[in-house]
Amino acid sequence: MKLFISAAVFMLLATACCAAEEPAQDISRKAYDAALALRDSGQEAEAEQAFRALAEARTQALGAEARETLLVRKDLLKMEIKRHKDAAAESRMQALLLVLQRVLGAEDRETLNCRRWLAHVMWDKGSYDEAEQACRSLIPVMSRVLGAEDVETLSTRQLLAGVLRDQGKLQEAKMEFHQLLRIEERLHAAESRDALSIRYDLAVLLMAQHQNAEADAMLCGLIASQVRLLGPEHPDPLDSRNLLAAVYDEEAKYAEEEEEELRRVAAIQTRTLGPEHPATLRSRANRAGALAMMGRAKEAGQENRAVLSLQERVLGPENPETLGTCYNLARRLVTLKKYRDALEHAQRAYAGQMKVLGEEHPDTRKSKNLVEELLKAQKNGTGKDGVKPGECA
Repeated sequence: MKLFISAAVFMLLATACCAAEEPAQDISRKAYDAALALRDSGQEAEAEQAFRALAEARTQALGAEARETLLVRKDLLKMEIKRHKDAAAESRMQALLLVLQRVLGAEDRETLNCRRWLAHVMWDKGSYDEAEQACRSLIPVMSRVLGAEDVETLSTRQLLAGVLRDQGKLQEAKMEFHQLLRIEERLHAAESRDALSIRYDLAVLLMAQHQNAEADAMLCGLIASQVRLLGPEHPDPLDSRNLLAAVYDEEAKYAEEEEEELRRVAAIQTRTLGPEHPATLRSRANRAGALAMMGRAKEAGQENRAVLSLQERVLGPENPETLGTCYNLARRLVTLKKYRDALEHAQRAYAGQMKVLGEEHPDTRKSKNLVEELLKAQKNGTGKDGVKPGECA
């Protein structure tokens, strides 16, 4: 009996020693900050992996509804939605909001941040009216609870300005962006991450107003600042390079330089973000436009079609970017004299934009005009495709 007890004790000690040799997952603030650093440096895949491991470890050590666990679960879902446009992750985020409201309270910083992110998801999907309403309801609460110049309040105001811009409410959006930029430069610096983000949004707005020279100047300065602060392969300067290449999208004399730049940007994004990341697809879609301006309509159409297929799966068939690619493919098909196929895609883009963007949005009006031109040509045409080419070229 004595020998048996000694053996049992030995086995227990050996088991304990083996367990002790296995390093425990770090659940500290330091581990969380390391995951944030990966995210902020543009290493999105690594950040998602770090957040997932930390969420699992904190759930085991602290419980699923501990504040520290809920914080990491929220950041993990934000990464999943951003990288994969995952509808299931969006549903989990909505469920998490209910938990945050119950456990932390409706006016806790993390609860308000979750609501802002869900408003951002609405904007990203093209649900502009819902996103605007969500932002307008959030901003007074954030101003009262967190302060008018708290980062969450200012970020929600920036989101609202972006929504207004994409709704075509350009003057209201421009005023809000300029107010936010002045506040950010006063609170922090002209080259803070948030200030650079606002300058990017302003450049997009200038392009929407067809102020290409002003957009060009702003983007050139912005890219230099972003590269200096973040590095040349960070997603932010790549997005700005993409936008700069598109500034003169309608001018054929710049098309070759634009195509080369977009090809370089897309190659870096494919390597650093992945071939199906929305930013990569955006660069490829813009490159298709440059190819079309160079007279390479067949290549442009092939690229548009390939991007459209991926965007339908990654972003969804009614996402504004997907619908924009559908419209651009219709234009390419007109150039290729494939009028029936062009009409089908133009009608699809128009129907989706009417639903998502509304009748008065500039993109909806462009699609409507193309549909009307193609239908008129089809009615009057004598070609075997049922469309008179001269009406639509």
